[in-house]
Amino acid sequence: MKYFTLFMLFAVVALAAGNDIQERLKKFRDPKNVDPDNVYRIASDRHQRRMEKLEEMIQDRKRKLKEHESGHRRLNNDEHELVSRQARNFQRKLTQMKKMDPEDHADMLQHEAASLYQLNSVDYLDFDATK
Repeated sequence: MKYFTLFMLFAVVALAAGNDIQERLKKFRDPKNVDPDNVYRIASDRHQRRMEKLEEMIQDRKRKLKEHESGHRRLNNDEHELVSRQARNFQRKLTQMKKMDPEDHADMLQHEAASLYQLNSVDYLDFDATK
């Protein structure tokens, strides 16, 4: 009887916690609770960090090529081709991102915010299946 009582107590607590999680998730997914400026700022910060990371990766690839040319660290043909191609592609992407006019940048961030709203609105947990 003691174990049955403990089991029932745990079942009631788990059921109550499940309802609490369901309510918090519904509140989180409600678009009225999302600050659009915050989403825009987060997307803009991510864009800026990506540009900084691209610059860092370009410098790293240029350093590797320079070390190869000086003989300090030789790259085999495959590595040299890969590093050269990466340097070109990273530079192309960074140039493309820097040339983006403010209107296109704002459109891109709006699209990213809309995608985030759509992603958060997907019901990954089907609470009705447990009833």
